Amino acid sequence: MESGTVALTRVTALAGGDLAPVDGALVIEDGRIAAVGVASVPAGAREVPLPGCTVLPGLVDTHVHLGAPDGRGPLATVRAIADHLRFQPGKRRAFLAHGVTTVCSLGDENAWVHDLRRRAADGTLAGPRVRIAGPLFTAPGGHPVATIGASPGDDWVRVPRSPGQAREQVAALAGGDDPVDVVKVVQDRGDPARRSLEPIAPPVLAAIADEAHRHGVPVVAHWGTLPDLAELLEAGVDHLQHLEPRGPLAGWPAEMLEAMVARGVTLAPTLAVTEAALDADTARTLRRRVLEFHEAGGTVLAGSDSGMPAVRPGAGLVREIELLAACGLDPAQALAAATTGPARTLGAGAPLAPGAPADLLIVRGDPRTDPGSLRRVALVVRDGRPVARRRPRRGGTP
Repeated sequence: MESGTVALTRVTALAGGDLAPVDGALVIEDGRIAAVGVASVPAGAREVPLPGCTVLPGLVDTHVHLGAPDGRGPLATVRAIADHLRFQPGKRRAFLAHGVTTVCSLGDENAWVHDLRRRAADGTLAGPRVRIAGPLFTAPGGHPVATIGASPGDDWVRVPRSPGQAREQVAALAGGDDPVDVVKVVQDRGDPARRSLEPIAPPVLAAIADEAHRHGVPVVAHWGTLPDLAELLEAGVDHLQHLEPRGPLAGWPAEMLEAMVARGVTLAPTLAVTEAALDADTARTLRRRVLEFHEAGGTVLAGSDSGMPAVRPGAGLVREIELLAACGLDPAQALAAATTGPARTLGAGAPLAPGAPADLLIVRGDPRTDPGSLRRVALVVRDGRPVARRRPRRGGTP
Protein backbone atom coordinates (compact mmCIF):
# COMPACT_ATOMS: atom_id res chain seq x y z
CA MET A 1 0.00 0.00 0.00
CA GLU A 2 3.00 2.31 -0.10
CA SER A 3 1.95 3.81 -3.44
CA GLY A 4 -0.55 3.35 -6.23
CA THR A 5 -4.13 2.24 -5.75
CA VAL A 6 -5.36 -0.41 -3.31
CA ALA A 7 -8.93 -1.59 -2.74
CA LEU A 8 -10.01 -3.16 0.54
CA THR A 9 -12.92 -5.37 -0.52
CA ARG A 10 -15.71 -7.36 1.14
CA VAL A 11 -15.70 -4.96 4.08
CA THR A 12 -18.11 -2.68 5.89
CA ALA A 13 -16.71 0.83 6.37
CA LEU A 14 -17.87 3.16 9.15
CA ALA A 15 -17.84 6.37 7.17
CA GLY A 16 -18.38 10.06 7.73
CA GLY A 17 -19.00 11.98 10.92
CA ASP A 18 -21.76 9.65 12.08
CA LEU A 19 -19.86 6.39 11.45
CA ALA A 20 -22.57 5.19 9.09
CA PRO A 21 -22.01 1.61 7.83
CA VAL A 22 -21.24 1.44 4.11
CA ASP A 23 -20.73 -1.86 2.29
CA GLY A 24 -18.41 -2.18 -0.67
CA ALA A 25 -14.76 -1.51 -1.40
CA LEU A 26 -12.72 1.21 0.26
CA VAL A 27 -10.16 2.56 -2.19
CA ILE A 28 -6.82 4.02 -1.14
CA GLU A 29 -4.72 6.02 -3.57
CA ASP A 30 -1.26 7.30 -2.69
CA GLY A 31 -1.89 7.30 1.05
CA ARG A 32 -5.35 8.87 1.00
CA ILE A 33 -8.89 7.59 0.83
CA ALA A 34 -10.13 7.85 -2.75
CA ALA A 35 -13.58 6.28 -2.39
CA VAL A 36 -15.77 4.52 0.18
CA GLY A 37 -18.39 1.88 -0.62
CA VAL A 38 -17.77 1.43 -4.35
CA ALA A 39 -19.24 -1.62 -6.05
CA SER A 40 -16.32 -2.37 -8.36
CA VAL A 41 -12.57 -2.27 -7.96
CA PRO A 42 -10.86 0.41 -10.09
CA ALA A 43 -8.80 -0.86 -13.00
CA GLY A 44 -5.20 -1.49 -11.99
CA ALA A 45 -5.92 -1.44 -8.26
CA ARG A 46 -4.49 -4.12 -6.02
CA GLU A 47 -7.32 -5.92 -4.25
CA VAL A 48 -7.09 -6.88 -0.57
CA PRO A 49 -10.15 -8.96 0.42
CA LEU A 50 -11.09 -8.77 4.11
CA PRO A 51 -14.34 -10.74 4.48
CA GLY A 52 -16.21 -10.26 7.75
CA CYS A 53 -14.17 -7.20 8.68
CA THR A 54 -15.10 -3.63 9.53
CA VAL A 55 -12.98 -0.64 8.52
CA LEU A 56 -13.08 2.33 10.87
CA PRO A 57 -11.01 5.46 11.35
CA GLY A 58 -7.76 4.97 13.22
CA LEU A 59 -8.30 5.48 16.95
CA VAL A 60 -7.29 8.72 18.71
CA ASP A 61 -6.00 8.68 22.29
CA THR A 62 -6.64 12.20 23.56
CA HIS A 63 -4.45 11.87 26.66
CA VAL A 64 -0.99 10.29 26.72
CA HIS A 65 2.41 11.02 28.24
CA LEU A 66 4.98 9.71 25.80
CA GLY A 67 8.14 10.33 27.78
CA ALA A 68 7.03 8.72 31.04
CA PRO A 69 9.00 5.59 32.07
CA ASP A 70 7.20 2.24 32.17
CA GLY A 71 8.63 0.96 35.44
CA ARG A 72 10.86 1.58 38.46
CA GLY A 73 14.19 0.36 39.70
CA PRO A 74 17.76 0.53 38.30
CA LEU A 75 17.12 -1.67 35.26
CA ALA A 76 13.91 0.17 34.43
CA THR A 77 15.76 3.47 34.72
CA VAL A 78 18.44 2.39 32.25
CA ARG A 79 15.77 1.10 29.86
CA ALA A 80 13.77 4.33 30.22
CA ILE A 81 16.79 6.43 29.28
CA ALA A 82 17.46 4.29 26.20
CA ASP A 83 13.81 4.39 25.17
CA HIS A 84 13.70 8.15 25.66
CA LEU A 85 16.71 8.63 23.41
CA ARG A 86 15.08 6.46 20.74
CA PHE A 87 11.71 8.22 21.08
CA GLN A 88 9.92 5.34 22.78
CA PRO A 89 9.92 2.65 20.05
CA GLY A 90 7.97 0.17 22.20
CA LYS A 91 5.19 2.66 22.90
CA ARG A 92 4.97 3.66 19.24
CA ARG A 93 4.64 0.03 18.17
CA ALA A 94 2.07 -0.71 20.87
CA PHE A 95 -0.16 2.19 19.86
CA LEU A 96 -0.15 1.08 16.22
CA ALA A 97 -0.73 -2.58 17.12
CA HIS A 98 -4.01 -1.56 18.79
CA GLY A 99 -5.13 0.69 15.95
CA VAL A 100 -4.23 3.99 17.62
CA THR A 101 -3.00 6.17 14.74
CA THR A 102 -3.12 9.55 16.55
CA VAL A 103 -2.14 10.49 20.10
CA CYS A 104 -2.31 13.75 22.02
CA SER A 105 0.69 14.28 24.30
CA LEU A 106 -0.49 16.29 27.31
CA GLY A 107 2.68 16.96 29.24
CA ASP A 108 6.10 15.99 27.95
CA GLU A 109 9.52 17.57 27.71
CA ASN A 110 8.97 20.39 25.24
CA ALA A 111 12.01 20.15 22.96
CA TRP A 112 11.89 16.34 22.94
CA VAL A 113 8.20 16.06 22.03
CA HIS A 114 8.52 18.70 19.30
CA ASP A 115 11.30 16.60 17.79
CA LEU A 116 9.20 13.45 18.11
CA ARG A 117 6.26 15.14 16.38
CA ARG A 118 8.46 16.25 13.47
CA ARG A 119 9.98 12.79 13.03
CA ALA A 120 6.58 11.09 13.17
CA ALA A 121 5.19 13.56 10.61
CA ASP A 122 7.98 13.12 8.07
CA GLY A 123 8.08 9.33 8.41
CA THR A 124 11.51 9.17 10.05
CA LEU A 125 9.88 7.37 12.97
CA ALA A 126 7.14 4.75 12.59
CA GLY A 127 4.27 5.45 14.91
CA PRO A 128 1.04 7.35 15.34
CA ARG A 129 0.54 10.97 14.44
CA VAL A 130 1.45 13.13 17.43
CA ARG A 131 -0.33 16.24 18.65
CA ILE A 132 1.33 18.05 21.52
CA ALA A 133 0.85 20.40 24.43
CA GLY A 134 4.54 20.44 25.22
CA PRO A 135 4.90 21.47 28.89
CA LEU A 136 1.95 21.83 31.24
CA PHE A 137 1.11 24.99 33.17
CA THR A 138 0.78 24.78 36.94
CA ALA A 139 1.22 26.76 40.17
CA PRO A 140 4.38 26.85 42.33
CA GLY A 141 2.68 24.53 44.83
CA GLY A 142 0.63 22.58 42.34
CA HIS A 143 0.81 19.22 40.62
CA PRO A 144 3.34 17.96 39.50
CA VAL A 145 5.74 20.31 41.34
CA ALA A 146 4.43 19.52 44.81
CA THR A 147 3.51 15.89 44.08
CA ILE A 148 6.26 14.19 42.10
CA GLY A 149 9.05 16.72 42.44
CA ALA A 150 9.01 18.48 39.09
CA SER A 151 11.19 21.57 39.17
CA PRO A 152 9.82 24.89 37.90
CA GLY A 153 12.86 24.96 35.63
CA ASP A 154 12.10 21.60 33.99
CA ASP A 155 11.26 21.71 30.28
CA TRP A 156 7.98 19.82 30.80
CA VAL A 157 6.39 22.38 33.13
CA ARG A 158 5.73 26.12 33.12
CA VAL A 159 5.10 27.94 36.41
CA PRO A 160 4.06 31.52 35.63
CA ARG A 161 3.85 33.84 38.64
CA SER A 162 1.93 36.68 37.01
CA PRO A 163 -0.52 37.18 34.14
CA GLY A 164 2.18 38.90 32.12
CA GLN A 165 4.62 36.03 32.55
CA ALA A 166 1.83 33.60 31.67
CA ARG A 167 1.17 35.41 28.40
CA GLU A 168 4.86 35.40 27.52
CA GLN A 169 5.17 31.67 28.16
CA VAL A 170 2.03 30.79 26.22
CA ALA A 171 3.05 32.99 23.29
CA ALA A 172 6.43 31.25 23.13
CA LEU A 173 4.67 27.89 22.81
CA ALA A 174 1.62 28.79 20.71
CA GLY A 175 3.30 31.24 18.34
CA GLY A 176 6.21 30.97 15.95
CA ASP A 177 6.94 28.43 13.25
CA ASP A 178 6.45 25.26 15.33
CA PRO A 179 3.50 25.92 17.68
CA VAL A 180 1.96 23.43 20.05
CA ASP A 181 -1.45 22.00 19.16
CA VAL A 182 -3.02 22.60 22.58
CA VAL A 183 -2.09 24.33 25.83
CA LYS A 184 -2.54 22.31 29.02
CA VAL A 185 -3.24 23.71 32.49
CA VAL A 186 -3.38 21.91 35.84
CA GLN A 187 -6.05 23.37 38.12
CA ASP A 188 -6.17 21.02 41.07
CA ARG A 189 -6.64 21.75 44.78
CA GLY A 190 -5.74 18.19 45.71
CA ASP A 191 -7.53 16.31 48.44
CA PRO A 192 -7.86 18.34 51.68
CA ALA A 193 -8.09 15.08 53.67
CA ARG A 194 -4.68 14.00 52.38
CA ARG A 195 -2.72 16.76 50.66
CA SER A 196 -3.88 20.18 49.56
CA LEU A 197 -2.37 21.60 46.39
CA GLU A 198 -2.10 25.13 45.07
CA PRO A 199 -4.26 25.90 42.03
CA ILE A 200 -3.27 28.50 39.45
CA ALA A 201 -4.42 31.95 40.54
CA PRO A 202 -7.54 32.95 38.55
CA PRO A 203 -5.93 36.05 36.92
CA VAL A 204 -3.00 33.89 35.75
CA LEU A 205 -5.34 31.14 34.56
CA ALA A 206 -7.42 33.67 32.61
CA ALA A 207 -4.28 35.08 30.99
CA ILE A 208 -3.14 31.58 29.91
CA ALA A 209 -6.49 30.80 28.29
CA ASP A 210 -6.88 34.19 26.64
CA GLU A 211 -3.35 34.16 25.18
CA ALA A 212 -3.79 30.62 23.88
CA HIS A 213 -7.06 31.57 22.21
CA ARG A 214 -5.43 34.67 20.69
CA HIS A 215 -3.12 32.24 18.88
CA GLY A 216 -5.99 29.94 17.89
CA VAL A 217 -4.88 27.18 20.26
CA PRO A 218 -7.41 25.36 22.49
CA VAL A 219 -6.88 24.87 26.22
CA VAL A 220 -7.01 21.45 27.88
CA ALA A 221 -7.38 21.25 31.65
CA HIS A 222 -6.51 18.70 34.33
CA TRP A 223 -8.91 19.23 37.25
CA GLY A 224 -10.02 17.55 40.43
CA THR A 225 -12.66 19.45 42.43
CA LEU A 226 -15.79 21.45 41.68
CA PRO A 227 -14.09 24.76 42.70
CA ASP A 228 -11.37 23.90 40.16
CA LEU A 229 -14.05 23.34 37.52
CA ALA A 230 -15.76 26.64 38.32
CA GLU A 231 -12.52 28.55 37.80
CA LEU A 232 -11.76 26.70 34.56
CA LEU A 233 -15.19 27.50 33.14
CA GLU A 234 -14.77 31.13 34.15
CA ALA A 235 -11.41 31.23 32.35
CA GLY A 236 -12.93 29.72 29.21
CA VAL A 237 -11.09 26.42 28.82
CA ASP A 238 -12.13 24.11 25.98
CA HIS A 239 -11.46 20.53 27.10
CA LEU A 240 -11.53 18.78 30.49
CA GLN A 241 -9.41 15.77 31.42
CA HIS A 242 -10.22 13.34 34.25
CA LEU A 243 -13.25 12.68 36.41
CA GLU A 244 -12.45 11.89 40.01
CA PRO A 245 -14.36 11.26 43.25
CA ARG A 246 -13.20 14.69 44.45
CA GLY A 247 -15.37 16.20 41.71
CA PRO A 248 -19.10 15.69 41.09
CA LEU A 249 -19.47 12.42 42.98
CA ALA A 250 -22.72 13.67 44.53
CA GLY A 251 -23.97 14.97 41.18
CA TRP A 252 -23.26 17.71 38.65
CA PRO A 253 -24.29 21.18 39.80
CA ALA A 254 -26.98 22.09 37.27
CA GLU A 255 -25.49 25.45 36.33
CA MET A 256 -22.05 23.93 35.72
CA LEU A 257 -23.41 21.12 33.59
CA GLU A 258 -25.47 23.58 31.57
CA ALA A 259 -22.45 25.84 31.05
CA MET A 260 -20.19 22.98 29.97
CA VAL A 261 -22.68 21.75 27.38
CA ALA A 262 -23.61 25.22 26.11
CA ARG A 263 -19.97 26.15 25.56
CA GLY A 264 -19.05 22.85 23.90
CA VAL A 265 -16.55 21.93 26.62
CA THR A 266 -15.56 18.30 26.14
CA LEU A 267 -14.84 15.72 28.83
CA ALA A 268 -12.30 12.90 28.68
CA PRO A 269 -12.91 11.10 31.99
CA THR A 270 -9.82 8.81 31.76
CA LEU A 271 -11.61 6.00 33.55
CA ALA A 272 -8.91 3.48 32.66
CA VAL A 273 -6.35 5.19 34.89
CA THR A 274 -8.61 5.28 37.97
CA GLU A 275 -10.26 1.88 37.45
CA ALA A 276 -7.86 -0.09 39.66
CA ALA A 277 -7.85 2.48 42.47
CA LEU A 278 -11.61 2.89 43.01
CA ASP A 279 -14.06 0.69 44.86
CA ALA A 280 -16.96 -0.69 42.83
CA ASP A 281 -19.58 1.73 44.17
CA THR A 282 -17.47 4.81 43.49
CA ALA A 283 -16.59 3.58 39.99
CA ARG A 284 -20.28 3.03 39.21
CA THR A 285 -21.14 6.51 40.45
CA LEU A 286 -18.50 8.15 38.28
CA ARG A 287 -19.73 6.19 35.28
CA ARG A 288 -23.21 7.55 36.02
CA ARG A 289 -21.80 11.10 36.00
CA VAL A 290 -20.27 10.44 32.55
CA LEU A 291 -23.64 9.26 31.24
CA GLU A 292 -25.37 12.33 32.70
CA PHE A 293 -22.91 14.60 30.92
CA HIS A 294 -23.46 12.70 27.66
CA GLU A 295 -27.26 12.70 27.99
CA ALA A 296 -27.21 16.46 28.67
CA GLY A 297 -25.63 16.90 25.23
CA GLY A 298 -21.95 17.00 26.22
CA THR A 299 -19.21 15.54 24.07
CA VAL A 300 -17.31 12.69 25.71
CA LEU A 301 -13.82 11.94 24.39
CA ALA A 302 -11.64 8.88 24.99
CA GLY A 303 -8.30 9.42 26.68
CA SER A 304 -6.36 6.73 28.49
CA ASP A 305 -3.66 8.71 30.38
CA SER A 306 -1.18 6.19 28.99
CA GLY A 307 2.19 6.75 30.57
CA MET A 308 0.77 6.27 34.03
CA PRO A 309 1.89 2.92 35.53
CA ALA A 310 -1.44 1.07 35.23
CA VAL A 311 -2.24 2.08 31.64
CA ARG A 312 -0.50 0.43 28.70
CA PRO A 313 -0.10 2.19 25.35
CA GLY A 314 -2.89 1.25 22.95
CA ALA A 315 -4.47 -1.33 25.24
CA GLY A 316 -5.40 1.46 27.66
CA LEU A 317 -7.46 3.24 25.02
CA VAL A 318 -9.30 0.07 24.05
CA ARG A 319 -10.13 -0.40 27.73
CA GLU A 320 -11.29 3.23 27.95
CA ILE A 321 -13.72 2.66 25.06
CA GLU A 322 -15.07 -0.41 26.85
CA LEU A 323 -15.51 1.61 30.05
CA LEU A 324 -17.36 4.36 28.18
CA ALA A 325 -19.74 1.69 26.91
CA ALA A 326 -20.11 0.51 30.51
CA CYS A 327 -21.18 4.06 31.41
CA GLY A 328 -24.25 3.60 29.23
CA LEU A 329 -23.05 5.01 25.91
CA ASP A 330 -23.97 2.60 23.16
CA PRO A 331 -20.98 0.95 21.43
CA ALA A 332 -21.17 3.32 18.44
CA GLN A 333 -21.14 6.36 20.75
CA ALA A 334 -18.20 4.96 22.72
CA LEU A 335 -16.39 4.37 19.43
CA ALA A 336 -17.12 7.94 18.32
CA ALA A 337 -15.38 9.17 21.48
CA ALA A 338 -12.11 7.79 20.07
CA THR A 339 -12.67 8.62 16.38
CA THR A 340 -15.09 11.22 15.07
CA GLY A 341 -15.39 13.09 18.39
CA PRO A 342 -11.68 14.01 18.55
CA ALA A 343 -11.71 14.79 14.82
CA ARG A 344 -14.59 17.24 15.25
CA THR A 345 -13.53 18.94 18.50
CA LEU A 346 -9.72 18.67 18.53
CA GLY A 347 -8.87 18.29 14.87
CA ALA A 348 -7.21 15.00 15.77
CA GLY A 349 -7.81 12.12 13.38
CA ALA A 350 -10.30 12.19 10.50
CA PRO A 351 -13.51 10.38 9.50
CA LEU A 352 -13.49 7.96 6.59
CA ALA A 353 -14.16 10.22 3.61
CA PRO A 354 -12.58 10.85 0.20
CA GLY A 355 -9.46 12.97 0.55
CA ALA A 356 -8.77 12.05 4.17
CA PRO A 357 -5.46 10.41 5.14
CA ALA A 358 -5.78 6.63 5.04
CA ASP A 359 -5.33 6.03 8.79
CA LEU A 360 -7.44 2.93 9.28
CA LEU A 361 -8.23 0.23 11.82
CA ILE A 362 -9.66 -2.98 10.37
CA VAL A 363 -11.17 -5.39 12.89
CA ARG A 364 -12.89 -8.76 12.69
CA GLY A 365 -16.53 -8.23 13.56
CA ASP A 366 -18.67 -5.13 14.08
CA PRO A 367 -17.61 -2.69 16.83
CA ARG A 368 -21.01 -0.93 16.64
CA THR A 369 -22.59 -3.91 18.35
CA ASP A 370 -19.59 -5.68 19.86
CA PRO A 371 -16.92 -3.50 21.54
CA GLY A 372 -14.82 -6.66 21.96
CA SER A 373 -14.16 -6.65 18.21
CA LEU A 374 -11.66 -3.84 18.82
CA ARG A 375 -9.44 -6.52 20.34
CA ARG A 376 -9.63 -8.57 17.12
CA VAL A 377 -7.37 -6.42 14.95
CA ALA A 378 -6.87 -7.66 11.41
CA LEU A 379 -4.90 -4.75 9.95
CA VAL A 380 -3.81 -1.22 10.84
CA VAL A 381 -3.00 1.30 8.11
CA ARG A 382 -1.19 4.60 8.62
CA ASP A 383 -0.92 6.99 5.67
CA GLY A 384 -1.96 4.16 3.37
CA ARG A 385 0.79 1.82 4.60
CA PRO A 386 0.15 -1.34 6.62
CA VAL A 387 1.83 -0.89 10.01
CA ALA A 388 0.32 -3.77 12.00
CA ARG A 389 -1.31 -7.03 10.99
CA ARG A 390 -2.61 -10.00 12.95
CA ARG A 391 -3.52 -13.36 11.51
CA PRO A 392 -6.65 -15.04 12.93
CA ARG A 393 -6.10 -18.02 15.17
CA ARG A 394 -6.62 -21.38 13.56
CA GLY A 395 -10.34 -22.08 13.58
CA GLY A 396 -11.13 -18.50 14.66
CA THR A 397 -12.98 -15.66 13.00
CA PRO A 398 -11.72 -15.17 9.42
